Amino acid sequence: MSQPSIKPVYALVGQEAFLKRQAIERIVKQALREDPDSLGPTTIDGESAELADALDELQTLSLLGGMRVVIVESADAFITRYRKQLEAYCASPSDSACLILLCKSMPRNTRLYKAVVASGEVVECAAVRPQQVGPWIVQRARGAYSKLLDNAAAARLYDLVGNGLEALDNELSKLSVYVGSREQIGIEDIEALVGQHREEAVFRVTDAMAAGDVEAALRAWEHVLATDRAAPVRAIGGLASAVRRLLEAKQAQASGESLQSMVNRRLAPNAAMLARRLDSVSAEELKRQLCDLCDADLASKTGLGDIASAIETYVVKHTRPRASRPGSRVGGRG
Repeated sequence: MSQPSIKPVYALVGQEAFLKRQAIERIVKQALREDPDSLGPTTIDGESAELADALDELQTLSLLGGMRVVIVESADAFITRYRKQLEAYCASPSDSACLILLCKSMPRNTRLYKAVVASGEVVECAAVRPQQVGPWIVQRARGAYSKLLDNAAAARLYDLVGNGLEALDNELSKLSVYVGSREQIGIEDIEALVGQHREEAVFRVTDAMAAGDVEAALRAWEHVLATDRAAPVRAIGGLASAVRRLLEAKQAQASGESLQSMVNRRLAPNAAMLARRLDSVSAEELKRQLCDLCDADLASKTGLGDIASAIETYVVKHTRPRASRPGSRVGGRG
């Protein structure tokens, strides 16, 4: 069956950048299939570009004769400035170029939307709703990586990673390599690869806090942000989980449970780290930390605070020098 013909105009509409990138890849590949002399796409910044910038690219014939693909990023402002001119272009587009508008919204009742549909295509790239994430994970694993996940495994990956499609796809890519020739990706694989990575990232923050090193704790937090775009959203939950586990370990220690038994119950990565943490903080302090995390979570959800700055404040407030920690000795023997 022949591939569908590339259209002269596309509007990729919505908030999900991953879906937009996928659509662009499909369009560019189709352009190359139809015209092997097609050049790589030209990208224009819609925030600052003039209409002439785009029209020059669209209407200038390539010396090699190939189709030109012109992408206008952040096109909402561009559309606002040049709506009528774009409507006119869509009515009579270049037959040797493809215009791709990347925008957050394009109402269906506008002339431009109707003009794009008449000569090209509007591709919806809306953010995936929470109830759609699980099915998307299952479909993406099968279609892109030839791997199978059941609903429980997809739900666990969603719990660990969130609903960012790019982050989920990155983890699916790593998981497909991790399981090798095995067709099924199970919860145990997700826990071993993804869950351990998330826990280690949070442990580095809390371990530095336990050691009384506020600079190291903040560096660890910055590293989490740099490697995980969804980190601010998940940070409070991850830190609260770590604090709750340490509080559980404090209570288990009081009842006489061994450190290794607590490690086996996944309350900490190893006995030495757990011992250092148990020695560094009291149960009362852990309860105060949980209260502060709850306050930060509430503030972020009500628009009264920013998660990233709330976590920095939390780290600074609850990282004290070793000398002021429970069981520490100040001033040597006396």
